[in-house]
Amino acid sequence: MRGFVLSVLSVVFVCCNLLGQTVEPSAAVGKDILQLEFETLYSVEKSATLKNTTWNIPNVLVRYGLSDNVELQLHTPFTKDRCFENNGLTSTIFSFKEVELGVSLNLWGQRNIRPEAAILVRAISATESFGFKEIGNMVSLNFSNTIGQKFTLGYNIGTTTDLDKHTSGFYVLNLDYAPNPKIHFFVENTVNFNWDSMQSNCIGLGAGFKMGGNLFMDFSAAKSLLHDMFYTGAIVTWAIKTKKP
Repeated sequence: MRGFVLSVLSVVFVCCNLLGQTVEPSAAVGKDILQLEFETLYSVEKSATLKNTTWNIPNVLVRYGLSDNVELQLHTPFTKDRCFENNGLTSTIFSFKEVELGVSLNLWGQRNIRPEAAILVRAISATESFGFKEIGNMVSLNFSNTIGQKFTLGYNIGTTTDLDKHTSGFYVLNLDYAPNPKIHFFVENTVNFNWDSMQSNCIGLGAGFKMGGNLFMDFSAAKSLLHDMFYTGAIVTWAIKTKKP
C-alpha cells in the first residue's frame, strides 16, 4: 500500500473492506512499534431507482512489530448500510460481522529493480462465533519499488475467501509521490475479480500529511469504472514506540 514514511513507522494508506484505498505495505512496521489506524470510508452505489450507502464508523486496524521483519495485525470493521428507493429510506443496518487476525512477514528488501516484498495472511472470523466453523482468509503478496528520492510504486496481488467460502482475486497498483517527508500524493488502481469476470475496477486519488510527531492523516477518493459507485475516506494513523531504546 506507501511512500509516505520511509522509516520504522512503515508507510500508510487507507485500507478497507470496500473498494477505496487498499494497497498494503511491502514491509512490516518496526520492532516494538504499535501502529493504530482509524479509518472512515463513505461509499455510494446507484442502480436505476435504488441507492445504497455504506459508512465505516470507523474501522480500526492495529499493527504491532514483533521484530523488524514480523508484524501482527488486528482489524475490526464496523459498517452502517442504508438503502434508498426513489430517494426514500427503506432500511438502515449497523453491522460488526467480522474480526480479522493477521501476520505480515518480510521476504526480502529492494535490490536494483527487484522490489521489496512481504507476504500478508489474515484469518477472518465471524463475530457471532469467534470460532473455526465460519472462517475466511485473505492472502496477498505485497511489493514496492522506490524510484529516485520521491516516487514509490507499490503493488499487491492476492485472494480473499469470505465466510461463505466464496473466493475472489484482487490486485492493487499504487504510485506515490512525496515531494518532502511531510506530504505525499498518490494515484491507485484497484481491481477485484473472480475466475469468470472482473467484479470491480476503481481508480483512486489521494493525499496525506504529517500532523506532528508520529501522527499522520490521509484522504482519498475513488470512482468505479464498471458501476455507478463513488468512495471517499480518511484515515488517522498514530505510531507508538512501546519500548524505549
